[in-house]
Amino acid sequence: MMKILVLNASPKGKNSTTVHTALYLQALHPEHTFTVLPVGQRIKSYEKDFAPLRTELEQADLLLFCYPVYTFIAPYQLHRLIELIKSDGVDLSGKFASQITTSKHFYDVTAHRYVEENCFDLGMKVVRGLSADMDDLLTQQGQQEARNFFDQLIFSCEHSQFVTPPARAPQREKAVYQPVLPSVPKRTGKDVVIVTNCALEDENLQHMLAVPSVQKKMKGQMNQYIIGPYQNVVEQAKGTCQ
Repeated sequence: MMKILVLNASPKGKNSTTVHTALYLQALHPEHTFTVLPVGQRIKSYEKDFAPLRTELEQADLLLFCYPVYTFIAPYQLHRLIELIKSDGVDLSGKFASQITTSKHFYDVTAHRYVEENCFDLGMKVVRGLSADMDDLLTQQGQQEARNFFDQLIFSCEHSQFVTPPARAPQREKAVYQPVLPSVPKRTGKDVVIVTNCALEDENLQHMLAVPSVQKKMKGQMNQYIIGPYQNVVEQAKGTCQ
């Protein structure tokens, strides 16, 4: 038996087409405990008090995200839900996650990937979701596909058949800026105030701020470096008119 938390992120709540697929599976599998939360309609209340949702998340074995796909991506309510989960810091590592969506199959893969990537961030074990047409549940084939999805979902949870997390991008080697021009005596006739949000680990910006006299000296050279080619073109044009 698994404790399945259905996160209905549709703003339509119980009138959502998508969540009815989860309700259909719930009716077929009384051996599992389903809890359906209309998070799409309660998102404002969770912004004020996340504790009730945190308790449900901690008790669940499997999170089943249910939502419609609107114009390539998940609805705002689901975006906000994921933000709240991450900012709260609730530990979901090791839990299972999957999803059910309804759409006209127009870039629904981007929405699925979005949810998968965020579940990876939370340390969850992701099982490929079901992408259904809005009317699929009304057909024999659509119902069979929903049943097949759930059977595969439970099998994957029991036998560790999960989506492989994407490889992380290699770390970039950061070159540290070093002054290239000699420093000159500082003038005392004026006070210069530099306002910055330079972080302690930002070596490059620290080095730049440490040599304002060098920057001032470079400014004229940089201007000449940038404008020089344009000036040459103008001079050449003048020469052709003589």
